[in-house]
Amino acid sequence: MTSDGPPPPLLLTGPGGPWRPVRQAYAGHGRAVVHGRWREWLPTHLQSADMDQGLPGMLDERDRRRLRTLPRPAARGRFVASRLLLKHLVAAVSGAAPEAVWIGYEPAGRPYALCAGAGRVELSLSHTGDLLVAGVSRWTRIGVDVEAARRPLRYADVGRRLCAPAERAALADLAEPERERALLRLWTLKEAYTKALGCGMRLAFAEFEFDAVVSGGGWRFAVSEVNSDRSAGSHFISSVWRQHECSVGGFGRELVERPRRFGNNRMRVYDGG
Repeated sequence: MTSDGPPPPLLLTGPGGPWRPVRQAYAGHGRAVVHGRWREWLPTHLQSADMDQGLPGMLDERDRRRLRTLPRPAARGRFVASRLLLKHLVAAVSGAAPEAVWIGYEPAGRPYALCAGAGRVELSLSHTGDLLVAGVSRWTRIGVDVEAARRPLRYADVGRRLCAPAERAALADLAEPERERALLRLWTLKEAYTKALGCGMRLAFAEFEFDAVVSGGGWRFAVSEVNSDRSAGSHFISSVWRQHECSVGGFGRELVERPRRFGNNRMRVYDGG
């Protein structure tokens, strides 16, 4: 991990926090990554009630429209819990009230937050199963992703879709299950990177190599394995962030603007640990 990188993902057990380590990470590094189970973030009275009406001031009209499109109770609960997590997270690091935090979205869907006294705060969100992961950054773009470490992912099935040629060569030298774990780690890193760029599915994973060296674009990354729920096993949580300003520059900008131009070019990123 780099000296300017965030600490490992911090566990939050609900709106009560603990928030002190989150504030310390944000104050010291300008960013923080947190995780928690969505059911612990959803108030008990909402788990059998109308979620659309049970959170005054916490869901805007866009959120309410999205909520009405989700048919399954679990999907609705996870969506509401994710908005509560994001708003409480931004409130904790900005000093605002959660109800005063407004979450907006760029055209490609990358979220950000605005609140009085704090300006714009960069956000990223990911989930799998019952686990929510969120990243927050004061100055720079950030992307996060999470996958269960024991998720089956056969290299023979997805290797060519996820990996550039040099990555496939490196994975080919590994024995199972090390290859499967390495592929999962790489997948979460590429997911987090494209979320930070805000380009969504426009960028094919096999078209760039996630290489662990310094790049002129100034990107950094970290991967952690956490176990917040013993019944579900451990998870890989990856975060990718810009070293400096929020604008996308260098190789990242070219990937967003002309993703098909590069074929299997290299995206070089420094992993400080």
